[in-house]
Amino acid sequence: MITGQDLRMSRLSRGVSLDGLAKSTGMSKGHLSRVERGQREVTPAVVRSYQEALGVVVAATHCVAATNTESGLPSNMEDMKRRSLLGIIAAASVGAAAMEPLSRLLDGFEGRGLSRVGIAEVQAIEAAADLYTRMDLAHGGGMAVAMARGSLEWGLDLLDKPMNQPIRERLSSAIGLLADRFGWAIYDAGDMSTATKVLALALDNSARGADRDLRAHVMLDLSTVTTDSGRPADGVEILRMALGDERVSSVERANLHAVAARHCAAAHDRRAGLRHVELAEEALSRPQQAAAPEWARRITVSPGHHDSALGLALFALDEDRRAHERLSSALARLDTGRTRTGLRCRTRLAILNMRAGDREGGERESRRAVQDAMGVRSRRVSSDLATMVECARTHGMGELADELARSLAQQAAA
Repeated sequence: MITGQDLRMSRLSRGVSLDGLAKSTGMSKGHLSRVERGQREVTPAVVRSYQEALGVVVAATHCVAATNTESGLPSNMEDMKRRSLLGIIAAASVGAAAMEPLSRLLDGFEGRGLSRVGIAEVQAIEAAADLYTRMDLAHGGGMAVAMARGSLEWGLDLLDKPMNQPIRERLSSAIGLLADRFGWAIYDAGDMSTATKVLALALDNSARGADRDLRAHVMLDLSTVTTDSGRPADGVEILRMALGDERVSSVERANLHAVAARHCAAAHDRRAGLRHVELAEEALSRPQQAAAPEWARRITVSPGHHDSALGLALFALDEDRRAHERLSSALARLDTGRTRTGLRCRTRLAILNMRAGDREGGERESRRAVQDAMGVRSRRVSSDLATMVECARTHGMGELADELARSLAQQAAA
């Protein structure tokens, strides 16, 4: 049975907006929107209208198997989702928002009695985004996540209300930032599918605002989730689109290149990865903008951030000496609130020491990593720690590996 979601995925896969489809079919935009959201019945006439307007056969994709076992390729539904997401990213990369708002991702609150949105409402969302950005969520942050979701739902509800264009742009940026931080927390907890949807929501809203660095940074986060989902080539392509915007600052461009280098390593393209490292270093050598946005001062231009990004990239590219220098510098400079970033740097520094035969350094950094990880809830950090323990065992440090494994098991049981 064809659903409204099937119709929507077919429309997005062809890059057609609801406005365009409404004109082609002669149906109202509101009716089509309600059909796609499951609030109206999907009749045979509606399906025929979609097929004629889009030039495709609409399939009931929810019944398709997860993978094509013969080819190893994603199923039709997964491929449509992938192309739809890349289409949204491509539109945002040239400064255009998606033609249809994605604000139906979360269930919005009912009307709050506001007849018009003003600066006070926008400042409330900005304050929530700023507070969430400043929090160190490494130790769970259940209350912070609940706050972020509630603020996000309220902000999305505001988008349907009247406001002038400058207010709408500012509100969109605030929602984009809050959704990005929320989506990143979901990703770090290991829910890749939901993280992708929330980050797509963040990108759609940031594309409607005026902060080009924010839009590029959301694309960076989406690229990381995409690469970690097993599609590094798509991850590199997303960053290529982000780098195509000349209005992005040099500090954010350095960040984009550093992460692109890591994606290239995952795609086994070492040459391209090293070139991205060079471009990141070139961007950092240029004069920096006088006043970065508040969110960037807490993330992208915070002390040690670029050293950590480049250190992680160089580690992935097997540039051990340069990686050791960058990671050491990052650990000396990172703010105390960057717990997860610090742990990712320290686990790699421990591994580098073990590779170089520095047993004392390897023991020191690995024990410190396990100590710092106390109470930290992060899928990525857990994976890094497991890799570090295995490295100790591989390099003839079995007693240390057993000690670290016991400590981590005790932490997990606590």
